[in-house]
Amino acid sequence: ELVKYLGGEVKFTMDHLGIDLMLDAAAGTGAATSPGTYTATPSTGEAWVWKKYQFIDFVEKANVAIISKTLRAICNFIVVGNDAARLIRQLEPHFKPAAGLDSLVPTGPYELGTLDGRLVIHDPLITANQILFGFKGDNYLFAGLLFAPYIPLFATPTLVTADLKAQKGFLSSAGYKIVNPGMFTYGANTIV
Repeated sequence: ELVKYLGGEVKFTMDHLGIDLMLDAAAGTGAATSPGTYTATPSTGEAWVWKKYQFIDFVEKANVAIISKTLRAICNFIVVGNDAARLIRQLEPHFKPAAGLDSLVPTGPYELGTLDGRLVIHDPLITANQILFGFKGDNYLFAGLLFAPYIPLFATPTLVTADLKAQKGFLSSAGYKIVNPGMFTYGANTIV
């Protein structure tokens, strides 16, 4: 079980590095225009239920920004912090939770579900109000980020030393490269 846990930590670190690179690209000069900040605070007399559904329009603004920047990509995934994850889970029937979501113990980025067909990843370690919008293509010509694992995960055999302490090593090697920052944009949310 310890080996499984440590392997999961290596995978988590690799995933989070990719998310950090995409967030940096989304905030850079070559990125699609940001949709701005979604404010969930209802106006006077406005019901919260209608205000939270305005988030779908916010996602569509990001989608149009990516289309306008690239002329070939759409927003097909979203990475969210804690605040937006809480909001998205309430957007049924637009939100469909991932299988086994209620029995999952998150230790890093995990699949939350889909919002209008877009994959939603919840990363509890990014800033609570951050939202990353992006496009994942099916080949290198339609890629915003290239991830090339050279050694996805290598574990050494368990070694027991003379003092009867067990040791095990882990190694992972991969290359990351942002190739089209226009396939990413970011937003923020203010949720009370």
